[in-house]
Amino acid sequence: MFNRVLDEVMSRFDSESRDSFSASSRSQLKAMIAASLRRVDLVPRDEFDAQAAVLLRTRQLLQELEQRFVELETSVKQQG
Repeated sequence: MFNRVLDEVMSRFDSESRDSFSASSRSQLKAMIAASLRRVDLVPRDEFDAQAAVLLRTRQLLQELEQRFVELETSVKQQG
């Protein structure tokens, strides 16, 4: 994934500024971008979507448990 992002950035850069920078400047820029991207926490979209689904289900379960707790609490108060 990282290489795909880097390749896309560099291809856009090359297409827009081929005459402005020397090969060594492009190489240095590529190294700087690669170093920056390594520090960024990237995840594939399918993994993000899977985690979002887990979070949604967890929130739903929490709401159900909160509702059950309120009902049990009310029941105990009525009995006591």
